[in-house]
Amino acid sequence: MKILIIEDEQRTADLIIRLIKQYDNAYSVLGVIDSVEKGVNWFMHKTESPDLLLVDIQLTDGTSFDLFDQVNIEVPVIFVTAYNEFAIHAFRVNSIDYLLKPVNFGDLKKAFDKFKKTREAYMNSNSREYYKIFSTGSKTYKQRFLVRSGNGYKYIITEDIACFMAEDGVVFACCLAGGKTIVENSLTELNQVLDPEQFYQINRNTIVSITAISKISNYFNRRVIVQLLPDKLESIVSRERVQSFKEWLNK
Repeated sequence: MKILIIEDEQRTADLIIRLIKQYDNAYSVLGVIDSVEKGVNWFMHKTESPDLLLVDIQLTDGTSFDLFDQVNIEVPVIFVTAYNEFAIHAFRVNSIDYLLKPVNFGDLKKAFDKFKKTREAYMNSNSREYYKIFSTGSKTYKQRFLVRSGNGYKYIITEDIACFMAEDGVVFACCLAGGKTIVENSLTELNQVLDPEQFYQINRNTIVSITAISKISNYFNRRVIVQLLPDKLESIVSRERVQSFKEWLNK
């Protein structure tokens, strides 16, 4: 049995590896991935396929669902999550199982026993279904941002934002009408609250709105460069995101 762990907390990853070996020392761990970007790269260049994924939901640069959106992963998944019971029930129906942090051997054993019994039925399943299940319901996206303005505050409408850019640990919202302002959210947090049909993270530091893209050009090393309104700001789409970026545009 070959297992791939997708987990951004090293202590949790080390614990999971120990518990796997406790369950069956013959099981092998192909590696530990701590980000969406690394996960995309791993699956694009993999030399062997895992039989099972143990996947944390929250990663350093997004969620595991972002990974499922970018690469076609047809491998059964056991989620590792710190989400509360209400969120868990949203996707539990068709998942193999979940491990609620902190992980313990009893929970892992039950999940692995369940996987062994149902493995054949899940061999042809697509992990994207978990995202669909998880995201069903009345999810709404962020409509406004409250930001500082002088000694007070103002709000900006999400639809009026051209992009979000991280610079030296600070995230700015750049407006379609010009100007930028600091928002009190990380890019990871923004990926959770922005409408994925409207916004896409093109590289480690930039999330763009589809309404702000005025020009797309080929760039060297199989990358593309986008020009954004209102100031013709140019930003490069990282190579591992190019294909999914094109798919996002082509929906």
